[in-house]
Parts: sequence; structure tokens; C-alpha cells
Amino acid sequence: MSATELGELEALLERVLPDPRAFAERVFEQMVDRLTAQVPNGSPTVVEGYDAAAHQALIDRNMILAAAVGACDCWGYDPTCAVCGGEGSAGWTQPDAELFIEFVEPAARRMADESAGPSQSTTRSKEMSEHDQHLDR
Repeated sequence: MSATELGELEALLERVLPDPRAFAERVFEQMVDRLTAQVPNGSPTVVEGYDAAAHQALIDRNMILAAAVGACDCWGYDPTCAVCGGEGSAGWTQPDAELFIEFVEPAARRMADESAGPSQSTTRSKEMSEHDQHLDR
């Protein structure tokens, strides 16, 4: 340590030693001020690479599928949910019929076709296709 640095350190200690608590409080206040300062305009306020539109699309899809199966948006996983209190899993409320037909029925049909076996699945697919044509009319 050079003589100049030592002199600066001694001067600092002379300021701190008479009232170390006041010095510590000033340092703490400066740190708090820096940590709570507002972000200047023009600075990014979100994480780089964050795609707000894609995130909103996921939220929308979650809401649509929840409505299709009669679930709350939290799917019953949030015990503090103001809507369902954690009880809103599938079937919690009446499913939306149109959304159910659009999103759930094709998956249920596929499951039924696969469990029916090859001979029955062909007949079942034909029946469902005729049903779909009837709905389109």
C-alpha cells in the first residue's frame, strides 16, 4: 500500500471511527437508494428474448382448453384461486359445448378408435365421419 493510499485510508477511518453507526447508516441509505431507483426511460423492462405475444397465446389457449373441459383457468392447482379455491379441475363446471366438440371430441374419438382395434376402428371412423357431415349441415 502506497503512502497516498495509506493516508486516504487513515482519513476515512478518522471520519468513520468517531461515529461508525452514522457512517454505516449513510452507506446503507445509499445502497437502498440505488436498489430502489427507477429504471431510466429507454432501458428494457423485460427479459431479453421474452415474447409477450407468444406468452399471451399460451394464456389464451389455456383458458380455451379449460373452458372446453369445464375447468377453472388454474385447473384446480391453486388453493388461493379467487374463482375456485383450488377445486376447479376438469368437470368443475359445465364444459363449453362448442369448445368441447372442437378440442376434446377429436382426441376422445382417436382414443376410442385405437382401443376398438383395427376391424372396429374402421367402422367407428366411418360412423364419426357421417356424424361430422351431419353436424356441418
